Amino acid sequence: MRMKLKRVNEWARQVRNQKPLKEIWKTLKAKLRGHIQYYGISHNDAQVETFLYAATRIIFKWLNRRSQRKSFTWEKFQLYMALDPLPKAQVVHKLF
Repeated sequence: MRMKLKRVNEWARQVRNQKPLKEIWKTLKAKLRGHIQYYGISHNDAQVETFLYAATRIIFKWLNRRSQRKSFTWEKFQLYMALDPLPKAQVVHKLF
């Protein structure tokens, strides 16, 4: 999980100024959906939820470093997430 979070961190750092927020958000949602579909097996939902929360914190950090002023407070970021929510952790493949 640590390596996957490092890859999310590197990706967010690279694209933070290259693309508009809507494109970054759309790509992030696709990446998280893929992670959920691959790792969403029985008894792994807590670990997937932890990954989603950590990835959300990483993207929040890098979106705030797009200029000298902060783009989001955590409350405004949560409002943005309410308008265009990220995928939720779920069990996709039941082993038992």
